[in-house]
Amino acid sequence: MQNLNNEKAFAKINLSLNIINKRDDGYHNLNSDIVFANIYDLISIKVLKTNNRIIDLKINGPFGNKLALHPKQNIVYKTALYFMKKYNISSDIIISLNKKLPIASGIGGGSADAAATLRKLIKVFNINKSIFDKNIQIEIAKELGADIPVCLHSYSLNIKSIGEKIARLPINLKKAIVHNNYIILVTPNKPISTKLVFNNWCRYSHLTKIINIKKNCPKIGINNLKSTSENIEYSIIIAQKLLSLQNGIKYFGMSGSGATCFGLFKNKILAKKAENKIRCIRPKWWVKSSSIII
Repeated sequence: MQNLNNEKAFAKINLSLNIINKRDDGYHNLNSDIVFANIYDLISIKVLKTNNRIIDLKINGPFGNKLALHPKQNIVYKTALYFMKKYNISSDIIISLNKKLPIASGIGGGSADAAATLRKLIKVFNINKSIFDKNIQIEIAKELGADIPVCLHSYSLNIKSIGEKIARLPINLKKAIVHNNYIILVTPNKPISTKLVFNNWCRYSHLTKIINIKKNCPKIGINNLKSTSENIEYSIIIAQKLLSLQNGIKYFGMSGSGATCFGLFKNKILAKKAENKIRCIRPKWWVKSSSIII
């Protein structure tokens, strides 16, 4: 039975990702349509009676081994430290992260963990929800991570600038998601550094990969990091090819900087069948299907 005190950190999927330009401060302006899958890491927090400002982060789960070696470098620890300093909280806390999402895979696992940590800390310490205020979101985006503001909301949204400007999805896209509300995530066992992809973006942005896809399976949006990521990791092309061949698939693409690719289906049965087929072909890959959080 799941612990009701856990906060869910949902997988973030970029249906589209348009990198517009690089700013003088080193960040990139972007425009991205985002959904969240009902697949998640889990965060729990225990407040101790002592007041030494100690944060003890414990990491477990299928993808927790590498992260557990350096807990103070984890974004969850950094987020808790930021929060405690901002609100002058001296309590000692124990944070548990059950890491079930693959790392460095383009589905915002770290940002989702950070957002779940913030949501949980707000509840635990009864902080006014001004944390969601626009100015705070800009601060969070710059201090901790550009994807964290949208992950605080964890439902279908559009983001602009560096990620702090949040709006509703375009109506036509929202309708497409409502009618194709099941998703499959396919992650080759190849973590990709977001920094590496962005550093090579200009070099490869003019290149394209030709993939044989069904004519009745259109792209749902543009991801102009895709060709860069494909040049870094060829398995991304294979993942998209496998998705394109699945019965009933409506849309597919690559999320974020990769390597996770996604496909949308109109029902759970089709998505689950595709999950089982791809898992049989690529048993070492991480393959999951779920509903989309509307």
